Amino acid sequence: MVYANDRSPVHSGPYARYGNRGESFSPDPTIPKGESGHPIHHQFAPGNGIPTSQCMICHIHPGTTVMNSYVGYMWWDEETDAELIYPAQQRSPGSEEKLAVQFRNPNQSAAKSLLADPEFVANLTDLNDRTQQTQFADFHGHGWAFRAVFKHDRKGNLLDHRGEPVADAGNAALRAAVQMPEKIREVYRGADGKGPDAIRRAEAAVAHERDGLPVHLLDIHMERGMHCIDCHFIQDMHGNTKLYGEVRAAIEITCIDCHGTVDRVATLRTSGPASITSSPEGGRDLRTLRTPSGKRRFVKEGGRIYQNSMVEEDLTWEIVQTKATVDPRSDHYNALSAFAKTVRVAEDGQMEWGGDVAPESCAHRNDLMSCIACHSSWNPSCFGCHLVQRANQKAPALHDEGDVSRNLTSYNFQTLRDDVYMLARDGNATGNRINPSRSSCAIHVGSYNNLRESVYVQQQTISAEGFSGIAFSTNVPHTVRGGPRRDASTDFGQLRAGTHETKMCTDCHLAKADDNNAVVAQLLMQGTNYTNFIGRYAWLGMGTGGLAGVVVTEQDEPQTVIGSGFHRIAYPDDFRKHVAADGMLQHASHHAAADIGQRILNPLKTREVLQVQARGEYLYAACGADGLRVYDIAFIDNKGFSQRITTAPVSPLGQQFYVKTAYATAVAAPATTAPDPTRTHDPANFEGSVHELYAYLYVTDLEEGLILVGAGTLLDGNPLNNFLERALTWNPGGLLTGARSITIAGEQAWICCNAGIVVVSLAKPKCPEVLAVIPAPEVIEPRSVAIQFRHAFVCDAEGLKTFDISDPCAPVRLATVPLPRANSVYVARTYAYVAGGPQGLVIVDVEKPAAPFIDQVFDAGGCIDDARDVKLGITYVSQFAYVADGANGLRVIQLTSPDTPGNVGFSPRPTPELVATYPVTKGGVALSVSEGVDRDRAVDESGNQLSVFGRVGARPFNREEQEKMWKREGKPWKVSDDPFDAELYRAVR
Repeated sequence: MVYANDRSPVHSGPYARYGNRGESFSPDPTIPKGESGHPIHHQFAPGNGIPTSQCMICHIHPGTTVMNSYVGYMWWDEETDAELIYPAQQRSPGSEEKLAVQFRNPNQSAAKSLLADPEFVANLTDLNDRTQQTQFADFHGHGWAFRAVFKHDRKGNLLDHRGEPVADAGNAALRAAVQMPEKIREVYRGADGKGPDAIRRAEAAVAHERDGLPVHLLDIHMERGMHCIDCHFIQDMHGNTKLYGEVRAAIEITCIDCHGTVDRVATLRTSGPASITSSPEGGRDLRTLRTPSGKRRFVKEGGRIYQNSMVEEDLTWEIVQTKATVDPRSDHYNALSAFAKTVRVAEDGQMEWGGDVAPESCAHRNDLMSCIACHSSWNPSCFGCHLVQRANQKAPALHDEGDVSRNLTSYNFQTLRDDVYMLARDGNATGNRINPSRSSCAIHVGSYNNLRESVYVQQQTISAEGFSGIAFSTNVPHTVRGGPRRDASTDFGQLRAGTHETKMCTDCHLAKADDNNAVVAQLLMQGTNYTNFIGRYAWLGMGTGGLAGVVVTEQDEPQTVIGSGFHRIAYPDDFRKHVAADGMLQHASHHAAADIGQRILNPLKTREVLQVQARGEYLYAACGADGLRVYDIAFIDNKGFSQRITTAPVSPLGQQFYVKTAYATAVAAPATTAPDPTRTHDPANFEGSVHELYAYLYVTDLEEGLILVGAGTLLDGNPLNNFLERALTWNPGGLLTGARSITIAGEQAWICCNAGIVVVSLAKPKCPEVLAVIPAPEVIEPRSVAIQFRHAFVCDAEGLKTFDISDPCAPVRLATVPLPRANSVYVARTYAYVAGGPQGLVIVDVEKPAAPFIDQVFDAGGCIDDARDVKLGITYVSQFAYVADGANGLRVIQLTSPDTPGNVGFSPRPTPELVATYPVTKGGVALSVSEGVDRDRAVDESGNQLSVFGRVGARPFNREEQEKMWKREGKPWKVSDDPFDAELYRAVR
């Protein structure tokens, strides 16, 4: 039966006129009118021809296969256009009101916003004539809001269908973009009575109307008028009584069943994972199916195949055959399609394309990768939900048929993005082919006991087999789009990278222009340091002043950064108090550089905390002459503990949370997530193993060089074995003397010391090997190293330097950005953030690592004058820099916000603003800020898996597979998006 769920003619077709309230329009007098919860008519939809809007009732969530992307929407990001969602007067709802709202919307922030009102939610589209950056959807399952996704370039500039920048990106243009599919669909109304030439003329007319308008990125099938039922038939919709291990295994349709392959037209017989159950001979013959009006659903006319709509009987469209797109004699020929589908490496080593070629010799052959690996325009990424369990609220469990408990869990979005595109190996059910992947479950959990004490806050999880619970999943994005517009006059050499609706060569391989280092790092799932999670506490190392966990966000949802633009909107009263306090943060928990016992036994010894790194329940600290110290910070948010940071949470006799060294200068966990190599494996899970190097902490010492400390005991949940000890001390021939910083990138450690930068192999952690030494004058007194894919970024006495590390055994210096002082560097996508001492924060554009340049220098009007360290974290969709500013303390700088031009892009230009400061109040100076949790990093630079994947048999690329994407015979190879680039390709006629 069909329900009235959505007033969009695109999603609901002819049912849109019935509204979105689920009311009955039956003449039956026994059915109440004006009451939600009834089908439009109490009868089954003819031929099961239900509209997509009905599927959207459930398919809006990771647990239900996220289909809102098919109609061009994803979850509202909690922040964009928030002025329209939050009232001008700050709301402080009581516990009963919060509970009532939570049963309509499990996101706690709803209670503070207008989303608490069901009537407001039902009419959310009324805001669409006032929005600045987005358009809201008419569907609202779970009481959530959904926003439209628009085409944009890597800098976030809106683009039209030709890939040209949109001059007028105002509200009227956004509304026109969302309405445009209604016009496009009309091209195919009555198309069964039109010829191909008439259709092409109508398409060209609509295309002309689209010039200069933004593009709403709904799937091209939906744009043509295809509803879910037009692709997913009886098996996919209702199953066959067989229980499958995952949704994908229950699907019988695949792309090639309708579009064919490069060497054959479509068979119109299903061939997906579940097709073997559709008939005795296997597969379903699509030519036997009929629409509710009696038409054949699929019609062959000569060499063309047409499909008739199941929802709107007068809609018909041609199914373009892949074979036709590579045939120069066909009117569907597309040089870019032919290039992508036939490119291969010839016997002489030259890349060539075109001509008659065996499909198995092509690089992008169908058995190796899925069609959607290239033909998806975007993929929804959920970088974290904060799941908070409260043991003091008796309530029925959601979706559990009235089961009552005292544990209520809220579901609080963190960072929702559409700018991330990643590839991985798909699961067993679909043949382990190359496929899109997404961040799907970067969960952070919290818990309150029955005394309303915060037992733990925003903790990451670990899977049963040891991979980080910051999870990923291969998926079907359902965002298929076409390639760049082309005609006889197309100049392929003018195609601009990152401006298209389908993936191009430079989206996945090294660009000839050397400007996509960050893009490929993201694609390979190595992470970009852009979506890191700092959370409620920023951890600060303060030298002789000890360390501090500084409260930088609100405790309630939404957990806005204090002083930020979103804080002003969601907490206007608290924001005014913050401004009145000169932007000073008010709360922090401290720990001295030494325990009380140490100070009593040796009161004259200088003790200091030089560098800190938080991971899970622990904070690792390099403490100079005191060596490595580990602090238990699990109870940092618990009001029931007077000492919230401890060095011996069980007993000084029951554990040893330190390792003495001569003079520890730095400590590195090999990942900010917590993969555990000590856990056992069940072969039925088809999981890999965590590399041994993740069992250790890596400490640099001025005299002793490199020290390995076993850390696996800190991850196993057993406090009885927490006795830390050295696993290795290594300083071959004194090479590492003066070691002062360490960066781990895959199986390599980059150590700054007196000899320069020493690159060490950790492939066998207890048997390290020197791979390379970068001496003077290449580097002078190096202080800090950051690694992104195949480039290293180094701070030394001369400034910021970039190196090509395609061969880590032979780094090649590329460029220098002279700076008076460069203390540390943090690279996030296409920008390097340098703690520049008296200059403040120096922001360097490194999109082209061989040609970096200073984009801007930010010192907040002279306030920031001793920047020692910098880390970045994203909260909702705003990016923040956390700067250790020496004697000035911690500085919180908002780098981007929804008001930043292009904020939805892969790498918008920062617009820095100082929003908060925490002064050093216990002596010492702010030296170090802890790095946040990597939420977009599933694999390291050496191909070692870090995070759990949500499909049986799915995984990121291993080392060999990664290197195939950019290396041949040990050397990098480059691409351009121009198939006629004679320097790179050979076209075969």
